[in-house]
Amino acid sequence: MISPYPIVAAIDFGTHGTGYAWAEVGDEHGPGPRGLDRHTQIQEQWDGSRGGYYPKDLTTVLLGPSGEPTAWGHRALLEWTALARAGRHADHTYAHGFKMALKPGGIAGAPVLGIAGTTIDTPAKAYPLVVGYLRRMYAIVREEVEGSGYLERQIRWCVTIPAIWDDSEKQLMRDAAVEAGMPADHDRLILAREPEAAALYCQIHLARVIAARGEEATAEITRAGSRFMVVDCGGGTVDITAYRVVGTTDADRRRLVEIGKVSGGKLGSEYINQAFVDDILTDRLGGRQVVDRIRRERPDALLEIMQIWESGKISVSATRGPDGELTIDQPVYVTLPRDVDELLTDDIRKDLAARPGGSESRIVVSTVEVRRLFDGVLRDLVELVDQQLAVMRDRDGAPDGPEQVLLVGGLSGAQYLRQRLLSHFEDKVTLVRTTSAVAAVLRGAVLLGYDPELIISRRSRYTYGCNIALPFETGRDPVEKRLEGHGGRVMCNDRFHRFVQIGDTVDTGSTSGPSPFCPLRLDQDSITFRFFRTLTPDPRYIDDEGCEQIGTLSVELGTAMSLPFDQRRVEIRLGFGGSEITARAVNTHTGAELDAILRFDSNY
Repeated sequence: MISPYPIVAAIDFGTHGTGYAWAEVGDEHGPGPRGLDRHTQIQEQWDGSRGGYYPKDLTTVLLGPSGEPTAWGHRALLEWTALARAGRHADHTYAHGFKMALKPGGIAGAPVLGIAGTTIDTPAKAYPLVVGYLRRMYAIVREEVEGSGYLERQIRWCVTIPAIWDDSEKQLMRDAAVEAGMPADHDRLILAREPEAAALYCQIHLARVIAARGEEATAEITRAGSRFMVVDCGGGTVDITAYRVVGTTDADRRRLVEIGKVSGGKLGSEYINQAFVDDILTDRLGGRQVVDRIRRERPDALLEIMQIWESGKISVSATRGPDGELTIDQPVYVTLPRDVDELLTDDIRKDLAARPGGSESRIVVSTVEVRRLFDGVLRDLVELVDQQLAVMRDRDGAPDGPEQVLLVGGLSGAQYLRQRLLSHFEDKVTLVRTTSAVAAVLRGAVLLGYDPELIISRRSRYTYGCNIALPFETGRDPVEKRLEGHGGRVMCNDRFHRFVQIGDTVDTGSTSGPSPFCPLRLDQDSITFRFFRTLTPDPRYIDDEGCEQIGTLSVELGTAMSLPFDQRRVEIRLGFGGSEITARAVNTHTGAELDAILRFDSNY
């Protein structure tokens, strides 16, 4: 359904960078996705940036002596660098990558530079920084929109999330967005899975998607009936899933059906960078203690080293030999800032100079080392793409040609990543990449906010259900679950009533059921439902291994208590298809309805 709000605004909150975009929806018929995209406003110049145009500010924060944020984004980097060069940085902390800490186990602490800094390694530590950053973006967008003559209540917001995030991380992001000032109304605040947004953007920009082998060929990812995989290579995570294009009577409103299985992992660009620090810098500069000293005394120099490495990393290329193996074309050279050189011993300088192509002030990352750093991420990435191809064949049949794999995200710009995928899959896949790979998710999120039903259906990642009592089966049900209901009926407590099964196709905006329920006892004047999820297709009990409670809903029977016992009924429907799940209970006698958003444990 097209947004009833005249403005759609999107915030793409990323590990490395965050951006925003907004557009006017227009009249009730809307401009259509293509027209909306043409008139989308997007910020490409940021306070503190040293020139250039880029659709994202840095996702960074500078914390003052008391831990309070004093600057964000490029401005935070600029002020931190000035403090470090003046030697006044000891009681400040500059942090980036804190989004990764929202997912427990996401990384061993978000990267922190600062002698007084505390490691951002839990959702509880990362959450206030996420809220603060979203509040900043919210204020900027609101000021722009209101300056154009609209009110905040006329905006539908769309915030992006990694597809591999579980329900608890989604809950954290929604809570953070609401705390930052965005509306709590689920119709006005939508969470968009990043690969979905990218896929929608590339439905609009057909002519700008070309084959990645080097030839100028247009990819067929917008033709009705075609299918493609999305590989979103971001800073912290890689998200993968697949879609089939469904045609409509309006050629400008093609829709997508999810046919893949959401997968991915901690395979983003930041993990290659972390390996560079742990394996290369630590080795070349004389050990962890030297790197830690640079981090404490000259953190600006460490940032400069990482920026040089980042530039070299994206430019890495390889040549395929007669044996089919890829060989990195040349080493990556990282020149050391003068401030670092002053902290090195003579032996370290001699060792740097003794390496092929090296000098006393330059680190040479050999071709073997470059491959090893990349392979720490790419081995798993190739395996995940292989698994997704198998899922596509299993769920949607054999392809009629090479599978199309759409690469988006900042790391997709790395030439070696594309070469590695092509070398492994050869003619089985065609890699495609939009000309705006970094902004694809952001611009696609505007489209999703405009019409969430551009995604027709998704695949359920879990089996969802609630607790129920069913007739007791002697010899099968455990005695401790035996209870007596009205009329002496012998029942089994804690049975699992399934609403949807893992892997089921769920239409956007659809609901399950209705499933009718009645009380157990004659004097029972309310029914409390406990909702669960599990990776098991068909669990028998709610306490089976892997079952996790995700919410509760209590319904008063009210005047239905005057009815005969077997007419006291409550119907439950679960709403699926979006990025979150809702529950609705209806007292069939009174007609009273009770809605609940199933909240998930946020782990802190």
